Amino acid sequence: MIDMHLHSTFSYDGKAEIDGIIPQVQKLGIEHFCITDHYEYENGELVHDFNVEEYFLTMEKYDLPKGAEISWDGVGEAVFPEGFDYLLLGIHRYDENLPPDELARDYLERTLFVMERVKFHTLAHLDYPARYAKADFKANRDLIEKILVFLVKNERALEINTAGLFKHGKPNPDYWIVEMYYDLGGRVVTIGSDAHESQHIGRGIEEVMKELKKFDFEYLVVDGKKLVTVKPR
Repeated sequence: MIDMHLHSTFSYDGKAEIDGIIPQVQKLGIEHFCITDHYEYENGELVHDFNVEEYFLTMEKYDLPKGAEISWDGVGEAVFPEGFDYLLLGIHRYDENLPPDELARDYLERTLFVMERVKFHTLAHLDYPARYAKADFKANRDLIEKILVFLVKNERALEINTAGLFKHGKPNPDYWIVEMYYDLGGRVVTIGSDAHESQHIGRGIEEVMKELKKFDFEYLVVDGKKLVTVKPR
């Protein structure tokens, strides 16, 4: 099993201690995982970060890869720390006061703007607002295509995030976007539970990976300190 999106107490909203994460992934038989804590800019300000030096020392203590979920809303500037083995880009800001089609478009335009300006390995939860708000992503296929083409051309991975299953009954992104990615030539994905508590680690992973078997995907993981792709068993 794979779970490349986990949060620990290094994150402002994480409730899982490192000492709780490790036995849980071992219990579940998760072979590849990464703790990707929040480092986030909004409105030109650093709003969520963590002690990177302490985090690095902790990962080295347990011989774990160093990961982060970086986020920026595209306002002002964002400077992220160096030295991570794996960077998820997760855009979280959206305007819930907009009509559903405009909400999705605003979010996608923001996502594309940021993607073109920061270093990252994987794009997380592409249709994230669908978890919490009425957002019409199908009305914005043109922008979704631009984002997916960018990933393919620049050899970045698309994350399928299983947390959406427990918010609105679908992963993020929805399966139709995953199929669109495949049709555009995307062959590298990864998968993550977005767990903020130990008991949520691996949640929904097997179900979603079963659905993804119809596609010839390879999964991006960190092996030691090196990014590699693996085929699902």
